[in-house]
Amino acid sequence: MKKIYPLFGIIGPLVYIIAVFIGGAIRHDYSALYNAISELTMANAPNKILLDILFGFYNISLLIFGSGAYLDSNINSKKYNSATIMLVIIGILGLLVLVFTQDPRGTPATLYGTLHILLSGITAALTIISILLIGLSFKKYSKMKIFTWYSYATSILILLSGGAGAISLASNNGFGGLFERITIFLFMIWVITLSYILYNNKIILDGVKIQ
Repeated sequence: MKKIYPLFGIIGPLVYIIAVFIGGAIRHDYSALYNAISELTMANAPNKILLDILFGFYNISLLIFGSGAYLDSNINSKKYNSATIMLVIIGILGLLVLVFTQDPRGTPATLYGTLHILLSGITAALTIISILLIGLSFKKYSKMKIFTWYSYATSILILLSGGAGAISLASNNGFGGLFERITIFLFMIWVITLSYILYNNKIILDGVKIQ
């Protein structure tokens, strides 16, 4: 029997990616290369309600996926369980980020804007750690080596692109939006991949398929 919760790990990220493209496309004053994704949902931003709903759906989906992965896990690994809890926390933080919106560029910092940056920083750290932990949890299983190395590579690329994005946004050099999208989409694709593996019962531990 197919598991239901991994579907949220597939559909949620796809909705997020679509929302990012739609949100940028319907604004004539928005550049995917320059502007951060959070600028789509700032206070008084055009189409904010629609995008809040779509981004909110993603975060709730990630929360459900992480919870399901934790409760349904047949993998005897504290690293895996810790990582799935982190995915739940990332979903919760994502919902809070929609409440504590980013400050417009060039304006004085507000409490909401400061909390937005803080929550985003925590989310970025948990993202990298959760990917590494799940990769490490599969390390000892020979049939999962490819996913393990894929997880390692993804975490490294996210660290590099995330750092480049933070520097670009801070220096206002015109490519902050691009690096941010690379960072987030790398995570989205990784979540979709893990969800697909869980949905199709593709986890093979020492020659035994986990059902």
